[in-house]
Amino acid sequence: MKKIKFLSVLLAMLTAFSCISAFSTSAAETKTISSVEITEVPNDIFTRSTEELLYGLKIKISYSDNTSGTYEIAKDLILYGTAQDESTTTGLIQAAAIISVDDSTALFVSAANYIGDFIEFQAAAMSGSENYQECTERVSYPEDYEFPEIFCKDYLVYKTNPDDTLTLINHNVIPLDLSTDEIIPPEIVIPETIHGKTVTAVADYALLGYEHPSSVTIPSTVTSIGEYAFGYCIDFYRCGDNHLIPDNVLDTRLSKKLAAADDDEKFIVRISLYSTTPRVQGNRLRLKYFKDCTDYEYDADEEEATATITKAQIYSMKDVEDISIEVLNTKTPNCLTDEVYDFFEYVNGGKFPARIAIYAVNEDEMTEACQSFSKKYFGGRTSYTTDGLMYMYIDATLAELEKASADELTAYIDVNTPEGIEYDLFKKLYYESDSYKTDIFLQVKYFEESTEKEYKTFARRYFSGCDYKILMCENTRIMIVKNVTKRDVINAGSEGTYQINTFSPPIMNNYLSLVIYGKNGSAAQTYAENNSIQFVATGSEYQLGDVNLDGTVSVTDATEILKYNVELVAFTDEQKELADFDKNGIINVADVSELQRSIVNS
Repeated sequence: MKKIKFLSVLLAMLTAFSCISAFSTSAAETKTISSVEITEVPNDIFTRSTEELLYGLKIKISYSDNTSGTYEIAKDLILYGTAQDESTTTGLIQAAAIISVDDSTALFVSAANYIGDFIEFQAAAMSGSENYQECTERVSYPEDYEFPEIFCKDYLVYKTNPDDTLTLINHNVIPLDLSTDEIIPPEIVIPETIHGKTVTAVADYALLGYEHPSSVTIPSTVTSIGEYAFGYCIDFYRCGDNHLIPDNVLDTRLSKKLAAADDDEKFIVRISLYSTTPRVQGNRLRLKYFKDCTDYEYDADEEEATATITKAQIYSMKDVEDISIEVLNTKTPNCLTDEVYDFFEYVNGGKFPARIAIYAVNEDEMTEACQSFSKKYFGGRTSYTTDGLMYMYIDATLAELEKASADELTAYIDVNTPEGIEYDLFKKLYYESDSYKTDIFLQVKYFEESTEKEYKTFARRYFSGCDYKILMCENTRIMIVKNVTKRDVINAGSEGTYQINTFSPPIMNNYLSLVIYGKNGSAAQTYAENNSIQFVATGSEYQLGDVNLDGTVSVTDATEILKYNVELVAFTDEQKELADFDKNGIINVADVSELQRSIVNS
């Protein structure tokens, strides 16, 4: 079953109901809803199957005329519930139901069960097209609940290890700001212990997602952090994570290069001008922001200007309104897409598979046009194919394609990739051998959903023998496959069921604005440094045992602890933490013994 965000469940149901229901009553007969209240939640709610999650829930609807009605969810009213085995990925199961109260009123109920943490119910009543009221009820799991192997805590999903420690494996829906429907980047804090069990590890891809947390605090109990655990996003549908790009710069494949460029690196840009006097606006911009530019040109017909300017000059215009800036490969107008230039740069001038969209009204005209194109631009080669009335496929150089793009019959030109392989992955694989191996991730195409079973079937068909992992990425299921050959990728991509991507930018991006908090010398610091993520040390900057704060742990520190025990010296709070060498909360001779043993062993 398709898994969507909790709030979206109700919104979709409301929309569907309002579209299919024909309210026969007049406005005078329609009562106004004043409030909705969940009055009773069954006591055994935490032990129920998904299909029975809403059964027995009672909801009260109050009206403005002081009347009310209480309604109980029956089994036959359940619209759907996610399968129990789906929860192994997210620690989350969902269910929804609908009650037709009367000819004009409908009641919608949804539940999101964050297994082990809480169940959140939402009820919404709708009368007519505008009268709408809703309420939310959250029920926390009891302390004596026997937690399953995989459970949630504060929207994070943990798995119990064989040694009874915990590993953070995933994250659930990031809480929404219901006033704006915007995702709020949270400050994630991983606790040292949950339900008496110590958190010791973070799995591969644990917080991989489309949105990122603003910070992650990692305790020193965590000694293992997997690859792509924090600070990375998957960007399926956009051209890159351009959170460092000014808002008035168009988010395109080429603009991705701006974030990593030096301030004096130059880019060709096209500036669209939206002022009532665009020529004047363009001249003012030129004089104020890039007066040293020598190739500024204004197009009166298009009301836009082109120029070659530096990254610093582009960023200096970040607050200018009524303009948009697009980064270009060339100022020469033609029908080639950015992909063609990018691919050409990658293959260093060789031929690559191009797709040319040609204007034709019938097959004969298409055949004639392709023959003409081959003679004019491709040396009369016959090694091309066509697709209906739209495309000509041919391996060609950029110089050949530039000439073809000027033909009046050319609509546009791009790189011909298999239907299921993203451009960036195809570019990466094109000149590699069939046995070349790489890591990929994939998700079902066209914004649809696919079950874990369907993913596994696809993996067995095309990636036999490869290690793979299926996980939820921001409430969307993806599959990551390791060490896949080029030939396997091409075969799988040709089916077109799933969109297959590389881990290379711009699909995989790291968030430079993320901050990781942790102790000096911890796994958190190592991970942050290895992944170029900002690290901020918490707690003491000194090594455990260095009670005199001189930067080394020695016999002198052991002597200071003995003096403290007989009240000859006083310790600050920081020194007390450093003196508790066995970390049992008590400073005594045992700490001195452990410290001395550590010095000898080192």
